[in-house]
Amino acid sequence: MIRVHVSRASWRIHKSLLVIAAALLSACGEPEPRAVLFADGTRIFLLNGTQAVAANGFPENREIRLQGNGEVFVKAPERDKPLIIRTGLLILTVDGDTAFRALVSSKKIGEQAEVLYGHVRAVKAYPSRYSEPDDLVGGEMSMVNQSIDLMEKEKFDPTELELWSTQIVSELTARTDPIVEPATPPAPAPPAH
Repeated sequence: MIRVHVSRASWRIHKSLLVIAAALLSACGEPEPRAVLFADGTRIFLLNGTQAVAANGFPENREIRLQGNGEVFVKAPERDKPLIIRTGLLILTVDGDTAFRALVSSKKIGEQAEVLYGHVRAVKAYPSRYSEPDDLVGGEMSMVNQSIDLMEKEKFDPTELELWSTQIVSELTARTDPIVEPATPPAPAPPAH
C-alpha cells in the first residue's frame, strides 16, 4: 500500500477546486441525466450529457439518433416495425421487447452495446471490408473500434447491468417526469369545398 501525506491545507484547496470545477461544469450547461418517453413507448435514459433525437416522421419512421459521450439505457416495446438506433459507429436494429445499454462516443473511436434482454442486431455505421452483423441477445455485447476496424461480440454476466439499470430507471423516473416526444403532426387536410 502506498501512503501519501497531504496536509489539511492542501486537502482544503483540493476540495475547493473540486467544488469550483463541479460548479463550472454545471454552469457550462452539462445536461442532467433524464428520461425520455417517445411516442412509440420507447424509453431512453440519457446520462453524461447524451442526447436522443427522433427522426422526422417518428414513430412511423421508427428511428432515433444517439449523440454525445456517455451511457444510454434503452427500453423498447415490441411494435410492428423494428426500432433503429443510430450512434456514431453503430446501427442497432431492435426487435421485440428489448432493453440494452449503449456506450456512445462523439469522437467515433469506440462504442459498445450490451443487451439485458430481447434482441439487437449491431452493424457498423461506417464503410468497412468486415461488415458482418452481430446478432445479440441477453448477456451478449458488441464492441466496435473504428481505428482498427474491429467489431467483436462477447458474452457477459448481465447481473451488473440489471442492477445498474434498475437503479438508473428508479432514480430518473422518480426525479424526472419523462419528456414525451411528440410524433410528427399529420399533414393538414385539404380545404373542404
